[in-house]
Amino acid sequence: MKIYFNAFLPLALILALRLPAAAQTEITGINWEMSRLEGKARSPFSVVTELPASPDVKFSGQLRAVVSLRNASSSPAEGLVLRYAVRLLLLKKGDAPEKAFWGVPFYVDEVRVSKIGPASGRQVKIIRFEFSEQLRRLKGTGFYPAAVKIEVMTGPRQGDVPGLIIRDSVLNITGV
Repeated sequence: MKIYFNAFLPLALILALRLPAAAQTEITGINWEMSRLEGKARSPFSVVTELPASPDVKFSGQLRAVVSLRNASSSPAEGLVLRYAVRLLLLKKGDAPEKAFWGVPFYVDEVRVSKIGPASGRQVKIIRFEFSEQLRRLKGTGFYPAAVKIEVMTGPRQGDVPGLIIRDSVLNITGV
């Protein structure tokens, strides 16, 4: 019996090494971009690190989040689902900044990504989260947004490493 095991072990190792690795897709980062209204035309989207917004002034810009994905495996990743939630850091007018609190998500949705090639990356633009509408709803409440946060997660698959499939990004809001 020992002879058969010793003969089988090298064959099993060879077969195991030839199996393709699972297509682990990693979220490598999230950037925020904004397009401003200039007269009747929109400017191209550009990266922002702060967002000038207030419930007292109509927000005419378009905000989007750009999620960077990377597929490090040797096989394509197909049929990915990115789930996301958006929430605001709220501050009551007149309170100290340390009294700000994260509200519950005001927008939850998902985006489908058909395919990411082997050993390549892709950027996915998240454009739907009704930010202007949320600012409008805050008008007259006495609360102001101090930051906006997006939490993004790929639909988990067997073999995924949890720390690679979830990421969040916070964009500070000025004008509070």
